[in-house]
Amino acid sequence: MTGSVDSAQDVVVIGGGVTGAGLARDLALRGVSVLLLEKDDWGAGTSGASSWMIHGGPRYLEFDWKTTRQSCEDAGHIVRIARHLVHRCVFLLPVLPRDRLGIERLETAMEVYDRFQPLKDSHPHVRLSGAEARLLEPGLSSQVVGAVTMEEWGVDPHRLTWANVLDAVRAGARALNHSRVESLLRDGGTVIGVRYRAPDGHRVEARAKAVVNAAGPWAPEVAAMAGAAVRLRPAKGVHVVYDRRLSNFAISAEAVDGRELVMVPHGSLTLLGTTDDDYYGDLDAQEVLPDEVDYLVQAAERVFPDIRQHRPLRATAGVRPTLFEWRLSEDRLSRRFEVFDHQKRDRVSGLFTIAGGKLSMYRLMAERTADAVCARLGVEARSSTARRPLPGAGRVAQPARELAAEHGISALAAARLLERHGSEAADVLQDDRRGRLVCRCGALTEAEVAYAARHEQVRTLADMFRRLGLAAGPCAGVACLERAAQTLGEQLGWSPSQRRDACREYLACAWRTRVPVLDRWGWAQEELAYGARRGWPGGR
Repeated sequence: MTGSVDSAQDVVVIGGGVTGAGLARDLALRGVSVLLLEKDDWGAGTSGASSWMIHGGPRYLEFDWKTTRQSCEDAGHIVRIARHLVHRCVFLLPVLPRDRLGIERLETAMEVYDRFQPLKDSHPHVRLSGAEARLLEPGLSSQVVGAVTMEEWGVDPHRLTWANVLDAVRAGARALNHSRVESLLRDGGTVIGVRYRAPDGHRVEARAKAVVNAAGPWAPEVAAMAGAAVRLRPAKGVHVVYDRRLSNFAISAEAVDGRELVMVPHGSLTLLGTTDDDYYGDLDAQEVLPDEVDYLVQAAERVFPDIRQHRPLRATAGVRPTLFEWRLSEDRLSRRFEVFDHQKRDRVSGLFTIAGGKLSMYRLMAERTADAVCARLGVEARSSTARRPLPGAGRVAQPARELAAEHGISALAAARLLERHGSEAADVLQDDRRGRLVCRCGALTEAEVAYAARHEQVRTLADMFRRLGLAAGPCAGVACLERAAQTLGEQLGWSPSQRRDACREYLACAWRTRVPVLDRWGWAQEELAYGARRGWPGGR
C-alpha cells in the first residue's frame, strides 16, 4: 500500500487498553495534542481479559502495602468519575477446615484492609458463621465453618476503556483503532514519531515530539523498535465464563496449590478465575488449555459444589504486563508500575514506556506518565482526571422505568442502556429502531447497534461484542449475530457477502474460546446451533 504523512502532534500513544486510553484523556485535557493508536480494538487485550473489578487487592497487603493503598485510592477516584459503569460487589470469603488462613487470621487481615475501604467508598467486613454464610448463599459447601465479607467494585472494562477514549476525543485527541504501529521513526537517537498501518491498509507516518509506549505485554516489542529495553514477566490469566449469575456474591476459593481464585457475578454472567502463570508463548495467539479450566473448576467446586452442574459459555485468556522479578511465583509478584524515560535508561530520547500496574490503578498510571511527558514538553497544566466525570457520569441519569416508558422499550433494555451510557442513554434512542431487539439475551436494541457504528468506532462484530456485549449471553450469538450483522452492515455499507463473512469471522474466533469448556452435551449443542445457522441437512 502507498504511504502518507499524518499531521504532526505533540504525543503519540501506542496501545488502546485502559491505561493508554486514560493517558490520551489526561494529556488531551491538559491541552496536549494526542494521537492514540490501537492495533485491535479498545480494551481488546489485557484490560478486557481481567476479572472485571476495580479492587484494592487485599492479598497484596502481606508483601506490597504501598500498591494496596495506591490501588484503593485510585479505585475511589474511578468510582466517582465513572459511577454509571461500576456496581458494588460483595465478596464472601469462606473458610473450610484446615484452610491455610483460619477464620481468626482471615478476619485479622480484613481488619487491616478495612482501613483502606473508605478510600474507595466501600464498607468494612462482617464476620459470619458457617450457617449464616449458607443462609446468604445456599450454594456454599456444608463444610464451610465460617466466612468474612468484603466489598469491592465491579466494572465492564471494555466500556471503561471506551469512556476514556471518548472523553479524550471530546477534549481534542484523535483515536484510531485497528491501526497497528509497524515501526518507530527516528532521527539519530531520537524517536520522532511512528509508522502505522491504517484500517484501510495504507501506511501512515505520524510525527510527534514524544511517543509513549502503553502497549501492555507488547511493550518490550515496541521498545525494541527503537533499540530500547523493557523487561517484563508476562503472566497468563484464564477465566471461565458461565451463562448465568450463579450467585449474587463474589466467592473466593483456594486452588490446589494455595492460590486464591474468585467467582465473580457480572450482570447475567459469572466469571471464574484466574490463573496466574508465567507465559512464554505468542502474545497474539493465547490458547486456553483444558487443564487450566479443570484447575479453576476444581478450586470452585471445593466451596461451591454444584459448579459442575452449570454451563460454561467460554474461556478467555489474557496476559498481564507484570514488571520483571526473579524467583517469586507469579501470584506473589508486586503489581507496582513504573514509567520508563528511555532517554535516561537507553539514551533514546523522545520515548516513554508505562508498564506494570493493574486495572484499578489505570488512572494513576496515566497521570504519572502524563506528568513525565509534560515535564519534557514544558507543559505546566496539571491532571484533572481524578475530578472530571467520564461521559455518562456528568449528571444524574434518568431512571430506567422513565426511560423505558418514554421511548417504548423494555425496562431491562433501558437498564442495560443506562449501565453503558449513563446520563447519555437517551441520546442513543433518537432512532426509530429503538423498539426492535437485536439480542434478547442482552436486551440490545437495533438503535444502540446503529449508534455504536456511527459514534463508537465499531467496525466488526467483535468490536460490537466489546462495546455492547453482543453475543456475550447464553445464546452465544446463535439468535442475534445475523441480525446484528445486518444492522451494522447497513451503517457501514456492507454487501450481503460481507455480512456473511463478518458472521463467519466472528464465529471462528468465538469457537476458539468455547472449545476448552465443551463437554459432550456442549458439543451436541454446538451441532444444534450449527444446524440452526445452516439449515438442517436435506431440509428446505
